[in-house]
Amino acid sequence: MENSISNSLEQHLRRSTAMYFDDGAFFISGVSGGPDSMALLYLFHKLNLKTLVVHINYGKRGKDSDLDQELVEQMAFQWNFECCAVRLDSKEAEGENFQNWARNERYRIFRELKEDYKANAIITAHHQDDQLETILQRVFRGSSPTAWQGMKEREDDLFRPLLNFTKQEIVEYCEAESVPHRTDESNLESGFARNFIRHDLSKKLDEFFPGWQQNILALRAQGSMFEASLDLIARQVWDGEKIDLKSFSELPEDLKSAVIKNVLDKLSVSSHYSKGQLGELAKLDQLQTGKLLEAGPFVFTRNRDEIYIHKEKKKVVISEIITEEEAAHGFSAGNIFIKKIKENAAKSSLILDFAKLSWPLKLRNWESGDNFNPLGMQGSQKISDHLANRKIPAHLKGKALVLCGSDGTIYAIIYPGSAQNLEEGAIAELAKCENTTTTYLTIIIR
Repeated sequence: MENSISNSLEQHLRRSTAMYFDDGAFFISGVSGGPDSMALLYLFHKLNLKTLVVHINYGKRGKDSDLDQELVEQMAFQWNFECCAVRLDSKEAEGENFQNWARNERYRIFRELKEDYKANAIITAHHQDDQLETILQRVFRGSSPTAWQGMKEREDDLFRPLLNFTKQEIVEYCEAESVPHRTDESNLESGFARNFIRHDLSKKLDEFFPGWQQNILALRAQGSMFEASLDLIARQVWDGEKIDLKSFSELPEDLKSAVIKNVLDKLSVSSHYSKGQLGELAKLDQLQTGKLLEAGPFVFTRNRDEIYIHKEKKKVVISEIITEEEAAHGFSAGNIFIKKIKENAAKSSLILDFAKLSWPLKLRNWESGDNFNPLGMQGSQKISDHLANRKIPAHLKGKALVLCGSDGTIYAIIYPGSAQNLEEGAIAELAKCENTTTTYLTIIIR
């Protein structure tokens, strides 16, 4: 049995690292000193894999915490690994859940070191018992079937190569290979959710529902099938940029929030939404044209029969003063090029009569209340109405720019993308070119 589990663990780690990483990959390994992380570190030693050993000492168990650190540092040295031990003050967690605080601090440190060392992944020693408890907690908390898939062996920047092995198998491996380790006595207390499941609830479940562990683990397949079904439905209503409202409104009400969550998960690996937020998002088909709805980092805007989803970004403020001299040499701002010329340039996006302009000019973001006199029209028109008439999508309107004179008169609007008629902007009636025009100001949108 001992040789069998040793061979099984080593072969699995060898296959998994080869599957996900190139030769010579470097890792950040969180090592507590317990049997799980020490077994994994020893496996790395035997297979000659490269890693930085990171031990977090919370100082919560006094001398025992220091002995944990001492063991990790000694074995890292003996097995020829660089070790980084970080001591945290557990008093900083006062007033909040210690387990959550410790986890957040732990992974913050891991990720900072991963970036510093340009490591390929963060290694954790989560095993099958942890997987079981994770799924059970998610079921108890009312998570959707998608969450029943539990932890994945390779997920984002994490690598969990021991997920297929039980705690007992890992302990047997430590005994077979004489891997030193320590026991955190706080893991035997029932004050935390995981410990309660592990030490109290599981005993009762064993008594009343023999084999319940495999039934819970089987929920992973159910979760996978549920997610695959949602993927299929999501592709019917979402093209990667926008949601078709007709298709979305035809979905059963119970499915709408699940499909929206599926879409958001694909847009962001760290999207977390409450049931209340998802319930509001399920009413997207009731959103009025031109209106928007914010959820987390995303903004939903309706444009006729479509809902656009885009990540909310800090607005880029444009405020550029353009002198006659700069225009003569050519002025650039992003994808916009403005230049004074002597001959009419048919290839220009917009052409104005240079002599009719009040210098210096200003290129800026349009603002609420801005208006101008469009070419060929009498009277003024609000910029917001003009963009709506040109059918500029609601989520892009805020990126439109205006070119103004020194007196504030708006001579041109530059669209944040082509209008429905393929125009890239519009000029004001008072800046139009005529037969008498001899000098032109061209605006080219690249």
